[in-house]
Amino acid sequence: MEPTEAETETTDSKPTGTSRRVAVSVGLFLCAIAIISMIVAYSVKTGVNGSRGSRLEPVMISFHGSESVIDLSDDLLRQGIIGSKWSFLYYLYSTDLRTKLQAGDYDVSGTMSIPEIVSKLVRGDTVEHGTKVTFPEGMSAREMAARLDENGLPGAAFLQSVTKPNASLRSRYPFLADAPPGATLEGFLFPDTYYFDPTQGADGILTKLLDGYAKRVVPLMSASTGKARYEALTLSSIVEMEVRTDADRKIVADIFRRRIDAGMPLQSDATVRYALGVTKVKHSLTDIAVDSPYNTYVNKGLPPGPISNPGLSSLQAVLTPTPNQYLYFLNNPNTGETVFAKTFEEHIANKAKNGL
Repeated sequence: MEPTEAETETTDSKPTGTSRRVAVSVGLFLCAIAIISMIVAYSVKTGVNGSRGSRLEPVMISFHGSESVIDLSDDLLRQGIIGSKWSFLYYLYSTDLRTKLQAGDYDVSGTMSIPEIVSKLVRGDTVEHGTKVTFPEGMSAREMAARLDENGLPGAAFLQSVTKPNASLRSRYPFLADAPPGATLEGFLFPDTYYFDPTQGADGILTKLLDGYAKRVVPLMSASTGKARYEALTLSSIVEMEVRTDADRKIVADIFRRRIDAGMPLQSDATVRYALGVTKVKHSLTDIAVDSPYNTYVNKGLPPGPISNPGLSSLQAVLTPTPNQYLYFLNNPNTGETVFAKTFEEHIANKAKNGL
């Protein structure tokens, strides 16, 4: 017998007691899951409820990238770095950072929260091994080679690789295509503090510096085209050697760009020093007449390539210069202060005032 319309409506519109109990149970289960997730998330963030480890002193752990994050969590738990592997795994999966961990050796301790530990592994903030060498901003490849020699590292072989780079480097580092064929790697050697394993040789040292450029400079220059990037790098290398402060670099970068646009020579003493291979406070008329494509007193426009390896400040100054009305500047040899001038006559007067 078919149900009547009223019976059908009643059956469809009113849940049975069993349905109500199932719905309530599912709701309670979902609420419990949500509460547990919030508790775990809070404990991970704050380090309470055992998510921090018991080991107070730093310990070095190794993550090779081939093991699973479960293996990593077991190692951290075993060494007392974390108090709960499940909190660690929850954080990795909830933030989707499990695939971003970088291989290496890390100093960690139980005083660190799980987000702090994971952040360290994502940044690749590894324990460095080997000989520590610092290359300040503005060092040339030749000066870098000398510093490597001073630390018992293969400076001569390094300079040879920079001067005549292996063709395979262009495929490994696409940004090197910005440079014209036959160019050296001057300018692409990012100045920073590095740790070099004496067994890795000159090529290993070179790749570390190029890796530094890829990581720090390439993102900064991404908006420019290849030729424009190399020109910006070249100009940055000159700005780096001309003035000291960030504000002055931005002003000088604008002066140089306008001098190029106006067909005026840059007249940079830094390029003369590079051409001569000798550092002088003041150059003679013979010095500034040296026959070299890097001499910007004789040649208009930019030199063939960078004269140093600039830091981020000089690169940023060239990319975002400060507009101004100056055309000339000089540096006081005693104070290092940069003095600007709008006219040549004013510039000559500034030279007399500053003992130049």
